[in-house]
Amino acid sequence: MTKASAEENKRSWVVRARTDAGAALKRIPTGRSWMTSVGAALRRRLNHQNGTARVASGADATLTDGSGTLTAASGAGAVVGGALADGGGPAAAVSGAGAAVEGALADGSGSATVASGAGAAVGGALKDRSWTLGAGAVLNGGLQRGLKRFLKGRSWKERAGIGAAAAIVLVGIAVALVALLGRPAVSVSSGEALVHVQMGGVGTQVTSIRATSSGRALELAQHGTAYAPVTAVPQGQRVHVSVTAAPPSWLHWLLGSGVSTSATLRAPTVAPSARVAVTARPGRVTLGFDHPVSIVDYQAAGQPARVIRLSRPATTAQVAVPKLQSGGALRVAAAAWPWERVAAQTTTVDWLEAPQGGVPVAAANPVPGSANAPLDGPITLTFDEPVAKALGAARPRVSPATAGKWTEPDADTLVFTPRGLGFAPGTVVRVSFDRRVSVVGGSQTRSTVLTASGFYHFAVTQISVLRLQQILAQLHYLPLNFTPAPGVRSPTTLAGEVARLGSPVKGHFSWRWPSAPSVLRAQWKPGAPTVIVKGALMAFMSATNSSFNGYAATDETVSELAAANWQALLRAAAANRVDPEPYSYVHVSENLPETLNLWENGRTVLTTPVNTGIPGRATALGTYPVYVRYTVNQMTGTNPDGTKYNDTVYWINYFNGGDAVHAFPRASYGWPQSLGCVELPSAAAQVAFNHLAIGDLVTVAP
Repeated sequence: MTKASAEENKRSWVVRARTDAGAALKRIPTGRSWMTSVGAALRRRLNHQNGTARVASGADATLTDGSGTLTAASGAGAVVGGALADGGGPAAAVSGAGAAVEGALADGSGSATVASGAGAAVGGALKDRSWTLGAGAVLNGGLQRGLKRFLKGRSWKERAGIGAAAAIVLVGIAVALVALLGRPAVSVSSGEALVHVQMGGVGTQVTSIRATSSGRALELAQHGTAYAPVTAVPQGQRVHVSVTAAPPSWLHWLLGSGVSTSATLRAPTVAPSARVAVTARPGRVTLGFDHPVSIVDYQAAGQPARVIRLSRPATTAQVAVPKLQSGGALRVAAAAWPWERVAAQTTTVDWLEAPQGGVPVAAANPVPGSANAPLDGPITLTFDEPVAKALGAARPRVSPATAGKWTEPDADTLVFTPRGLGFAPGTVVRVSFDRRVSVVGGSQTRSTVLTASGFYHFAVTQISVLRLQQILAQLHYLPLNFTPAPGVRSPTTLAGEVARLGSPVKGHFSWRWPSAPSVLRAQWKPGAPTVIVKGALMAFMSATNSSFNGYAATDETVSELAAANWQALLRAAAANRVDPEPYSYVHVSENLPETLNLWENGRTVLTTPVNTGIPGRATALGTYPVYVRYTVNQMTGTNPDGTKYNDTVYWINYFNGGDAVHAFPRASYGWPQSLGCVELPSAAAQVAFNHLAIGDLVTVAP
């Protein structure tokens, strides 16, 4: 047969096969399987072929003659279609994607195996009967009949072997799928619980979980796949978490004994997002936060602390404030999640009922009327609206005039930063506006709300006497040492000294010399502005200021002296410039014979008889600092008998008004002879003069 005739024969066979199939479909009786007719038509057409032909009905088929094997494989995409009618009625189109035609095809001695394609769909509508086959339906009974033909004639042993082989194959497939898709997997995240564990795989369970922070283990409480610390975690703290998960023990041979993962989680930090809150509802204020919060701890000035817990984290929380107040301050701390502590550092939020007439509101720091503002601290004004709208282009005025600069860190805030060392201690600072402004401010204990006006004021902190004593001890102007408490360091920079001037360093004092006289020790009291502190300040002024005027200084208090010299004192402390002179102390006893003892740096350097004042001109008892000194000077006055005197006197140390320790020639010493001064023999007076300095103390005791 020629190639052309073979091709023509194949095409005619295909046409006849399709025609027979269509005819069979038309003859389907009620209740009879339509596949029987289709299969019969195909078998009749195939059995008439002598030789090998290839059938294409959207599929491939291989045909052999009677002695061979016939295999028909119907592939996806075959379309069976025809106009089907019964008695001339309307024809319905039957089509299926990937229709499978199955049947046993054989010619006597041969065997046929038919593979039915997956996804077959045949649908149609016949007159007086309706039926539908879904896409992918296996053609009716085909697999069952094929299996029966395959097992027909086989012994029970062969059938058992085939069944066992099929079971093994199925089990193998199942094991492979489990091994591929069922391996355990685990990951961790943080949120409403400190640790959320996500697991994958067949039966995976957490077998161990460990959390540590700063080297310490954290105890965790389990809630399903979530874990929260039993003890709340500080904000910002990092927590290292290790998790191990495993499948059921009977699957370890297939899936392994387990997997582990670890992560470092961080407790989030939260804070109020604004320093000022304006409310239109009496008794309620809405606070905003920079992150969602679950817990809010707050306290209105003068009120008990309160805690609110939100049902769901939110960036705002409504809190209660005194209804009878028009404004005030709130101490606020919050936590993002229930398992962490509220912030250790509270934030002050100033609140105010919305003023009438569109008057701008400013939260001020330092607080209006406060008396402890830092020397170099900034003035911060946070408005409830943009600064440009509240004040226009004008800037507030600061008095007394202080070098500094206004800046605008954000649209709602103005900050004045003083230059140098800032405001003088105790200064009352006034901040003035060109228009009316409602100023609010407060602390944990008090709140201040000013009626809308053109200014507000505050006072700078006074110098702490205790801190002043610490500095004077550090610079050796006192006969004591100061030692900071363990873990505490004294300031070493000028900025540090400025910041500390109003607040002392924790620590203790000790005497530099164990032999310090008891009378001198009696002059000392930490935190008290006693004469020993005044003498130390005068000694510092004399050593650091060439224009020091002792006459003026002797009449001033410790606070006045400190206020006049605080900048020089802080600079000396930052540079650690110590007293260039030794520490000397004079004790005069009026017990007969009257005696003077001069003590210096822990030892007595002079003991000499002296003369004190006569009755009616007695030398004043007490302790006084030396305020002025002369090697020689004229002393004038009136004698008890009314006569005048004008004496040339040497080695003079004035300590109390006109009373001085000086040289004066007498026939003897040791009893009252002077008009109020302490008289020494000339040689002894010169020794005393060489050991004394401004600020050294002189005690006259009975």
